[in-house]
Amino acid sequence: MLGRPGRLSGSPILNLFGAPAPDPVFLPTSVGAPTFVVGTSKLVSDYSGAMGKVQRISDDVEGDISFGSKFADVSGLTLSSHRWKALYDQTGSGNHPLQATKANQPAASNLLINGVMPAVHFDSSPLAVGVQSKYMGVSSGPVTEKSAFTQFLLIVPSFSFNDNYYTCQPDTATTLSLFTQSNNVGIRGNNTTPFISTRKMPLIQPQVIRWRGGPTGKQFGINGSTQLVATAPAAGTVQGIAFGHHSSTASFDGEFDLLACVIYNRTLSDAECLLVEAALYAQCNVRTSANNLIIFDGDSRTEGSGHLLNQTWPKRVLNSLSKPAHAINMGIGGQLLNSMATNVAARIAANYNAAYTKNIVVMGGPAINDFTASRTAAQAQADLQTYCSGLNASQSLIVATCPFRSTESGTARIDYNTWLRANYASLKSGAVLVDLAAIPELSSYSANYYADIVHFNDAGQQIWAGAFLPAIEALLV
Repeated sequence: MLGRPGRLSGSPILNLFGAPAPDPVFLPTSVGAPTFVVGTSKLVSDYSGAMGKVQRISDDVEGDISFGSKFADVSGLTLSSHRWKALYDQTGSGNHPLQATKANQPAASNLLINGVMPAVHFDSSPLAVGVQSKYMGVSSGPVTEKSAFTQFLLIVPSFSFNDNYYTCQPDTATTLSLFTQSNNVGIRGNNTTPFISTRKMPLIQPQVIRWRGGPTGKQFGINGSTQLVATAPAAGTVQGIAFGHHSSTASFDGEFDLLACVIYNRTLSDAECLLVEAALYAQCNVRTSANNLIIFDGDSRTEGSGHLLNQTWPKRVLNSLSKPAHAINMGIGGQLLNSMATNVAARIAANYNAAYTKNIVVMGGPAINDFTASRTAAQAQADLQTYCSGLNASQSLIVATCPFRSTESGTARIDYNTWLRANYASLKSGAVLVDLAAIPELSSYSANYYADIVHFNDAGQQIWAGAFLPAIEALLV
């Protein structure tokens, strides 16, 4: 058991409207005791300990973060002031995920998810920004039977398609397994084959992922909607768990907010799973329904390179919408507009969902990688037209001009933007243009807005969000 030198003081957590945090909703006792529970809300009713331990960045002073009536009291923290050193296992088993190396600790802050939930920010910036991802783990436990287990993850991914590792068992696992369209995203351990789906992509907002093994096979699900992989998992146990890292080597890639992880060392029934998920929805304010589905598509600038604490411009948009929406971020680092056009049917049109009244596709100013690769304005124009023609007829389109990159040469980007401003309305019925390239702060390189030669820092991410917000708001129902 880690030492607990005392909590950081602060006032009760309030939501966006100033109301008290909701009353506690604990894990149901009728399904039996979980073998592992960590989270930024109190999930086990008789647990009396703290949520976790933080380390102050400026002087390494450590302190426990206690629970209020429901959520971890992070009011004594500020953005970039602290990092998480440990998360405490609420089962009393002492399996506390830990990261003693300060540089690798996930960020702690007073930033709230959905207005009320604090999070553990596995928040490193990918790609050219060059910051190694944060991670933490424990090797002592839990001990999980591969052929009979049920795991629930309450997370907020930063993106939906690119590499994004949430958790693995054991803590050094390198085997991949998660439902997703990409073969190298998500949960690892417990089996050897990824579940590939073009229809179920991780949402970039609070969601519950179910991962279950039993005699009939392996099963994944999001918010109660399940998909079965008919291969039964092999018998045997795994010991330990880790969050955020790709493998035990120097390659790490975890870009998400962790809110809770709950593991049962048996195969829960469907009814039992729904009881646990209902408790997590209520406890952690998961939005399980919405009239609008937004798909953000583009390159690393849409994926979110350059952000701090997972506050990418698509997430900033979601935090400001006046009407409920679910969102998928299909931005891929290094992606060309040409690649987007080639894959539009499988990646974007296939994610059209008639259960939503409105399906909106937002193209985050792609094509800069094309121009860097010496593709012409005419080629980019043709690719954009191919992309738009491949969308589902019922998907609304918001398209943006391509902002500056400091190493660009020639006039291809300028020529493409000029053409787009004149012709966007012909791309798809009802298409809307967001002219990113016309925003003064984005028209030339400035360290005030750029994290590097092409990606945007927090100030730049906020400008992107502000530019897209009115166009998206106008389409919501």
